[in-house]
Amino acid sequence: MPALPRRKFLVAVLGLALAAAAAPMRAEGIHAKRIDLQPREEHYVLVGGFEVQLNDKLEEALKRGVTITFIQEFELERPRDYWLAEGVADATRTLKLSYNALLRSFVLNTAGRLANYDSLPEALAGVGSLNDWAVAERHQIKKKATYRASVRLRVDPSQLPKPLQVSAFASDRWQMDSDWIRWSVKF
Repeated sequence: MPALPRRKFLVAVLGLALAAAAAPMRAEGIHAKRIDLQPREEHYVLVGGFEVQLNDKLEEALKRGVTITFIQEFELERPRDYWLAEGVADATRTLKLSYNALLRSFVLNTAGRLANYDSLPEALAGVGSLNDWAVAERHQIKKKATYRASVRLRVDPSQLPKPLQVSAFASDRWQMDSDWIRWSVKF
């Protein structure tokens, strides 16, 4: 093989390798960002959230008109030395994400409050946001005590249309869960 075509071939292969490396990697799933519990007036609220990236199966279903239901869960408990931990507060919030093909926008329904987004990344940022979610009342918390807070975000496959539920429970492509994120809080 002459030197010139070999050199062109190597340059082309190197160019393709660099292009593949420079392309953004799609990290699908739900990953926690900074999450904290802060006092506000008569409540403690969560601040921060999750980074959500749908896999191909969920994104395709969403764009074809299937509503994806997300569940945000929070638990606050006080550890005890000689007994089980004392449950102080539990909170659950349901978010429904849908696509309106006529308006080409994404709609996020959070407890009856609707928000419209022009792009999927904006809508997923809304799904992952925990900002200002009141999860515990101040009178439930004892001062100078240490608590264990836990939060998670997951897709609820039981809320999918019935024909999709069979494949959702048989395949992990329909399952997304951040797992429990736990941290200690001292008030």
